[in-house]
Amino acid sequence: MPSTVYKGDLTEISFGHETAVKLPTHFDESFVFSVQAEDASADTTTVRLTGTGGSTAPIDGGKLAFPIGMLVGCELTFSDLGSAQNFDTDDNFATSGRRYTIVKNEIASSYTELTITPKMLSGTSAATADFGQGTIHIHSFKTPSMEVDMEWNTAAKSSSESVATDQFMGLINTISLPETKVDLKRYHVIGLGRDVAVQVPGRFTNVGGTFETTMHNARWLYYALGEEAVAFTPHATATSFTTSTATSIGESLIQTPTNLTSHSPVGKYAYIDDTATVPVHLWKEIPTSAQTYGASGVGAEDLVTDTQSKEMRRIIAYYWNSTTSKSYIWLDEGLNFGHATSKSVKLVDYSAAAAANSTPTLNSSTNQITNPVNRMLFSKTTVPSFAMEVSIRRADNQEEDDTANEVVDGGASDSQQLTRVFKGCKVKEFSMVADTDAAVRLNVGFDAALCYTDTGRLETSNQGDRFDVHRIFEDTANTDATRREAGIGKGTQKPFMFYNGQIEVGGVTLGQVVSFDLKGKTGVEQFYTISGNRIVDSATDQVPFAGARNASVAVEGKTEYELDMEIIVDNPTLYHQMRRAVRSYDDADKLVRLSFVKQGSTASSGRESMDIVVDDYFITEASLPLPDDQGPIKSKLKILPKSVRVFAQDTVFHY
Repeated sequence: MPSTVYKGDLTEISFGHETAVKLPTHFDESFVFSVQAEDASADTTTVRLTGTGGSTAPIDGGKLAFPIGMLVGCELTFSDLGSAQNFDTDDNFATSGRRYTIVKNEIASSYTELTITPKMLSGTSAATADFGQGTIHIHSFKTPSMEVDMEWNTAAKSSSESVATDQFMGLINTISLPETKVDLKRYHVIGLGRDVAVQVPGRFTNVGGTFETTMHNARWLYYALGEEAVAFTPHATATSFTTSTATSIGESLIQTPTNLTSHSPVGKYAYIDDTATVPVHLWKEIPTSAQTYGASGVGAEDLVTDTQSKEMRRIIAYYWNSTTSKSYIWLDEGLNFGHATSKSVKLVDYSAAAAANSTPTLNSSTNQITNPVNRMLFSKTTVPSFAMEVSIRRADNQEEDDTANEVVDGGASDSQQLTRVFKGCKVKEFSMVADTDAAVRLNVGFDAALCYTDTGRLETSNQGDRFDVHRIFEDTANTDATRREAGIGKGTQKPFMFYNGQIEVGGVTLGQVVSFDLKGKTGVEQFYTISGNRIVDSATDQVPFAGARNASVAVEGKTEYELDMEIIVDNPTLYHQMRRAVRSYDDADKLVRLSFVKQGSTASSGRESMDIVVDDYFITEASLPLPDDQGPIKSKLKILPKSVRVFAQDTVFHY
């Protein structure tokens, strides 16, 4: 008899990027979007999307590759509509200021409908008013990356809807989810006694998410810092193409005149080999010894103030337009850098044909990486948002588990699965800790904007789980290639240990460090806005009240870092730096370096490694207390830096 309670060993947690979806009508001549209906009382307009597309395109047979309700709460704008159909007053957010919120997304057999609020100004109440041209922009915040191979069906029990939340969270020790809480407003009224007279629901909050992960790579430091530059060497035979248009920061759609259909690009990675130089810091005084990351021989041991804008993204959708001879490539996250036209892009992947596809592989006996991925993480203007998929169940009894039929009768053999996707998650604080008792650990605090819930079991007929959850080791990452793609390649799950670490402060290698704690705050703050949403919710809504009671935006504020360290004192060097308030910033030998490399039998330069560089800092405390037990003197250092950079080498194409 299966368990009749929910258990932790039947819980699945994974995550994925959030990215903007850009749908230009010219990507496919059959793709059309039109005003289908308007509701003045609800202040909404319904826009219908149709088009044949294809199995690798964002829209296939009119069906946009997102689960029902997943886009609720996301923002939408239009561009390039033109004036032919009198939609110009809703065109181009930069000039019109017209921004919309999706309050409903539904799928039918041959089309997708997006209901948006407020009502379009220049629309018409007549149905099927064709835009004729233009582009739909669904903004990245609260929009999980699409999974084009998802399957939709009118019957929930036959539907397998999903998004690309297929990435391994890490070696999670503990986790607290940003559970939904209702901010209930309670009012006492004079003349109605002492009890509460009125209770009204206020805001919905999804805050207070935390987790601790034993670090086997530096992935979560990317979500804490926000910028990533990649140094990688694709194989000489890797498929290559050039971009046909320039891209800006945050762009998630690139175009090329090269037909990539025969290369099955969806699921592979686009490596943009751009040597253009961009500054790492906006505030930094540039010393004469400054170097550019990505240039030959420049790494964690150097004073880096610039970087080459090389980056890598997974391809999540693709369409070749034979009429215009142009390929459209949708990426799983917006670009960190802008790129000029005609930039070289290489196609790489994790297939077994390692040489031809530039696959980074880890030798299980030596722990040496063949063709490793090197990256620098740093902070600049934004931190990326992500989506977290969480499912709980009380039994492994689902159609996706190769059982004959999915049981949804509520009995003991019913899995009673509940699936949620927390959208619009952003890291607000982190703490990287290591001592002589354990591996390097990272504590992360984050908030979510809203929570999508699979409500297929609440439908009136053919009930079942609409959402097809990602089970990392059962189906999502059950081969060597898919494990690497999910961020947990075979052998890479081993954590960084304190005994393989080295710490250097101001040119002095410290051999007697007891512990350290690197803390950072991103300044992310959630804001609630008056949205004017008048729709009425129902039990089957995946996001209650269309997200109108949830946070609308999460904005980064000032970033601050702090490094605490305890050492056994063997010389007064660091004390002298503190008492004179010595600033360390203009020499590579003066920085703080926390370096970790995994165990192996070959040179450390070829193994998985992580170097945290604390730049431009002051030592504000270096106490020398006399111990009561007459033992060694321990000093507690407090270091306040301006910035933190991370240099990592591993097998992951993009964090």
